[in-house]
Amino acid sequence: MAIRDTIIIDIATVEVSDELRVELRQQKKLTEYTAQQARDLAGELLIAADEADAAIDADMAARGMRLTHGVIVTDEGEVVL
Repeated sequence: MAIRDTIIIDIATVEVSDELRVELRQQKKLTEYTAQQARDLAGELLIAADEADAAIDADMAARGMRLTHGVIVTDEGEVVL
C-alpha cells in the first residue's frame, strides 16, 4: 500500500510592487523552465505589466485632477509643495 500526494510549489511568482514595478521572484538565480512554463511565466509578466500600466495611468489621472484644482494633495490629505 502506498499513499501518494501531489505537492505544488511556486518556482516563480510575479506581482506589482507598491512602487508600481513588476516583481519577479524565483526560487533560484538560475531556473530552467519547460517551454510551456516559460510561456505561462511570460503571460504572468504581461498581465502584471498591464496592471502596473493601469495603476500608473490611474495615479497620473488623480494627480492631474489635483493639479486642475490648483493644489496637489496626497491621498492622506497632505499638501505637496
